[in-house]
Amino acid sequence: MKILVYETKGGTLRLTKDSRRLIRKHAEQRDLNVVFAADHDEAVREIGDAEILFGYITPNMLREAKELRWVQAPMASFGVSSGEYYIFPGLAESDIILTNMSGIYSDVIATHVFAYITGFARDFPKIIRNQTKHVWSRDVKAANLRGMTLGIVGLGSIGKEVARLGAAFGMRVVAVEPRPQEVPQFVERVWHPEHLSRLMSESDFIVLCLPDAPSTVNLVGAKEIEAMRQTSYLINIGRGKTLDLDALTEVLRKHRIAGAGLDVFPPGYEPLPSEHPLWTMDNVVITPHCAGEGTPYERKVDVFLENLDRYMRGQALLNVVDKKSMLLTGPSYSTPP
Repeated sequence: MKILVYETKGGTLRLTKDSRRLIRKHAEQRDLNVVFAADHDEAVREIGDAEILFGYITPNMLREAKELRWVQAPMASFGVSSGEYYIFPGLAESDIILTNMSGIYSDVIATHVFAYITGFARDFPKIIRNQTKHVWSRDVKAANLRGMTLGIVGLGSIGKEVARLGAAFGMRVVAVEPRPQEVPQFVERVWHPEHLSRLMSESDFIVLCLPDAPSTVNLVGAKEIEAMRQTSYLINIGRGKTLDLDALTEVLRKHRIAGAGLDVFPPGYEPLPSEHPLWTMDNVVITPHCAGEGTPYERKVDVFLENLDRYMRGQALLNVVDKKSMLLTGPSYSTPP
């Protein structure tokens, strides 16, 4: 049985020498043949007789694949900032099992979320601006998070970890999730997405933890943003396509809400153009799609090797993706980013 591991320069699968050595040792112990490909042409050549792929797959690769049964994607959400998408129609319609990396980023991204939340609550954006100007001023608007409402849109692994931290700060936690599973006891209420405006209107901090999916594109639009309180903050660490950035920009410009923390942006706005008005707004904190930075890279290899053992034993794999329900229209990979 052959395993193809396809890394890409600048992509989300970049293995260390130790990681490659671990994969190779794991394969050899199970009498498996593993091949590492470093560019697309090599991956197309090697995919023909591979039963397992760890890394990117493209339409060209799928056309050459004769034995492929399982693909381990190297990411949790399938969109990239350029607007391309991992799942394409041919892959969605095939019988190939697709698994992702859901769960490996939860603690790190939740920490990033609370850097926004605690920063806003303690007026750090203003304090830091004063520091750069060498100004000592105690004219700050600090708030206590205890008793505030934290609204989470998307109660997956990241959303649940954000909820846990919110509860630890003494916040009331509510959420929107279309298919809630294993809802933690510290989440007071879970609504269907049709009640999203209610969550927006009740929450002091709203955190978008949504993946790219047909049901999430522009889920948070002008209507939902307008439902927010003037004292509320919106945070997006999910995917840029889920939020109407123009509507948010206009509301922030008018100071209709208190502020926003943004790590992700829609295609065409990431990287955020230098002339965009969000850069100069005092009530906005922009981070460069780095909420997942600091995640131990070995976690990806751990997930793959755990799934490889399950595959060899004929057991259910972790993080199996419903490919058809996650298929987005638009461009897909011909070559990876």
